[in-house]
Amino acid sequence: MRHLPHFTALTVSACLLAACSGGTNTSSAVAPESSGGAAAGTPHYGGTLKIGSTAAADTLLPIYADVEGSQNDLALAYDTLVNVNPQMEVVPWLAEKYDLSPDGKTYTFHLRHNATWSDGQPVTSADVMYEYQLESDPAAQAPYKSDYDEIASLTAPDKWTVVYTLKAPDAAFLANVLSSVPHAPLPVHIYGKMSHASMRHLDISKSFVGSGPYIVSEWKSDDHMTLESNKTWWHGRPYIDEVYIKEYQDEQAQLIALQNGEVDMPYNLTSVQYLSLKDDNRFTHIHTFANSFDWWIPNLTDPIMGDVNVRKAMMYAWDRKTEAEKLFHNEDIPVFSPFSLAQWAVSPAARTAYPYDPAKAGQILDADGWKMGPDGYRSKNGQPLAITVDIISGNAAGAKDFEFVQANLKSVGIKANAKQSEINVFYQNEASGKFQVGVGGESLSTDPEPSQILGCKFFPPSGLNYARYCNPKMDALLVAAKVESDQNKRREIYSKVQDLAIEDVPYLWSVSPYYRSVVNVRIKGVDPAQAGPWFSYTILSLPKWWVAQ
Repeated sequence: MRHLPHFTALTVSACLLAACSGGTNTSSAVAPESSGGAAAGTPHYGGTLKIGSTAAADTLLPIYADVEGSQNDLALAYDTLVNVNPQMEVVPWLAEKYDLSPDGKTYTFHLRHNATWSDGQPVTSADVMYEYQLESDPAAQAPYKSDYDEIASLTAPDKWTVVYTLKAPDAAFLANVLSSVPHAPLPVHIYGKMSHASMRHLDISKSFVGSGPYIVSEWKSDDHMTLESNKTWWHGRPYIDEVYIKEYQDEQAQLIALQNGEVDMPYNLTSVQYLSLKDDNRFTHIHTFANSFDWWIPNLTDPIMGDVNVRKAMMYAWDRKTEAEKLFHNEDIPVFSPFSLAQWAVSPAARTAYPYDPAKAGQILDADGWKMGPDGYRSKNGQPLAITVDIISGNAAGAKDFEFVQANLKSVGIKANAKQSEINVFYQNEASGKFQVGVGGESLSTDPEPSQILGCKFFPPSGLNYARYCNPKMDALLVAAKVESDQNKRREIYSKVQDLAIEDVPYLWSVSPYYRSVVNVRIKGVDPAQAGPWFSYTILSLPKWWVAQ
């Protein structure tokens, strides 16, 4: 999972490069799909692909990549042991094949002998071991450290082999752990002698070494990143020589840049932006379900947001159907679930939970002791029912959506005020618990395993449970689903997860959006059918794209 600003309903969230293993015990190398819908022309080397972004990378080390910009950008620069194709299937990557033991607990990976770091050194089992040891050390302060809690041991029998032994079977291990950017191997010959505590703030912008199809050649935080093609990449030299990623402070500036030809593609588009470009023949169009959702994140340590009746009332007061129709132009679908419509786990109950019912919202608040005052707002024992909602500054779509929900809440006596913050400050406040309500979106791993946001042990900095929600009943369901390999049985368990979420309201889920994007037609080889449910799936094919002459 990846935590995102609230662009998903009016824009769209992101997805990790993660997926299910597909039910086989042995997998061997699979090349990326070729661009079946590729435009006419002969692929050739050269040129620059320009990408517009409203979410900047804040690190060059993948173990610290816990925001949208970092994971999107670094997916081009670091390879993982396994990857995911646009069909959301796991494929071997740095590992040319892997084997799974009959008990479902031991994975043996056989590394490619021709994969190298950009400085020419081979990628070996020592690099895998080093990343694991670094991320597992609390001193490193890695945000996804808890992903490794399920590993009983990691060994390297030889230079080209690594063996993960899990404490219990985990149907989502490949999808949600080993294919994600934060767990990409790191070059031990570069960082092995450095203290783990020093890694968090290490500046590697002038001496970047990676393993992916592109290598960072320049990075100016909050402005741009330039990557050059890795001409010795194991999968073959990418056709496009340079990728330039430009950060824009707001969505309108990004759209203008796209229309003016200053950038070729964005990470994603808002519904309004996409509809404005839908018939523009200067672009190849991408439109499919996104593997993400929108939500409001309540800080459950806060006295007001810790009251489940307040959260239930907020959900009944929220007219998500009208929101989707009027603000999102029917581009997003109301769903109260920790899963997306791109996944297989959404339950019927989650599709219908919390219909718009302001009268019921008022009844819940009355019964909870929140009395309406003459000013139209409620209070209890002298405490006003007022909340501060953090949103990303410069996000016009998110601000407009907030105003819509603010009016819904006001109608039942809840006062909501917006607090705008720069994107990285916003993330820092949520991670540290310095917020009351945060507005955002969440990208999802291909396998629908939601422990990162619902598990008791996944509070930041050890996970993405920003709400600080903890229920032993939920933990038991999450564990049962992880060890179950039969998808139908897992679906039944995840239905119970959603039933409990409907009762507990750990988050205020709003909609499951579409992934919308465009690519300038000067970029050839782009096949919308191979786009997948988010940008990070789309760029798996990027090394096969080329720039028109």
